[in-house]
Amino acid sequence: MSLKTRGIVFATFFGSCLIVGLLVAALTTDNWVQSSAKRFNSTESQGRIHFGLFNGQRHLNVAFGWRRHDVNVLAVIQDEPDVMSYWLWLGTTVGVGLGALSGAVGAIASVLKSSSASKKSGTILVLFISNVLSGLSQILSFVCWLLQFVQYLRHNVLIEEDRKNNWYSTGLATLGASFYFVVAGFVVVIINIVLLTVAVKMEKRERNQMLEPPTDEKTQGAIMLY
Repeated sequence: MSLKTRGIVFATFFGSCLIVGLLVAALTTDNWVQSSAKRFNSTESQGRIHFGLFNGQRHLNVAFGWRRHDVNVLAVIQDEPDVMSYWLWLGTTVGVGLGALSGAVGAIASVLKSSSASKKSGTILVLFISNVLSGLSQILSFVCWLLQFVQYLRHNVLIEEDRKNNWYSTGLATLGASFYFVVAGFVVVIINIVLLTVAVKMEKRERNQMLEPPTDEKTQGAIMLY
């Protein structure tokens, strides 16, 4: 493998690190969904809600000042399954986790492949597989959370206690930045796969050139040297 080809493979290391960073940020940030909230028959009351896969916050103001309430997403799913689906939440979480893990494997494989002059195709195959698995995992996460949003969250992000207090969020929710981290991660996966495809084609071209028989000019040049 030439230095140029190894450079292209090494470029996927930075892509894989970016994928891991984006997906870890998606797991740890609390902005998968965000919404405002209103109260029936009240123009002065305001509310803001945002949460991620594990935690979040509710900020409610009933015209006497803002009050902050922490959101435990797992507790909400367990106590109020009509607010969120456990299986869609699980699919989202597993998809992000596996995507980050596959990205880490891809980063390690890219370093090993780019630092070796070996022509063995095993490492490049691992690179392709890890990127494809990361992409599929992110698609799983993307689809599950989109279904979660369409079927549940766009209709309501509030717990029963708030709803009994005349709060509502119907039609007020939007997808948050944490969700789009997964979208960005998938785009980087596509870029990685394109770079790997280019590297494989270049490597094949280099092998074919090495196997080509010497031309007449090269043969004559060798004879002249003798």
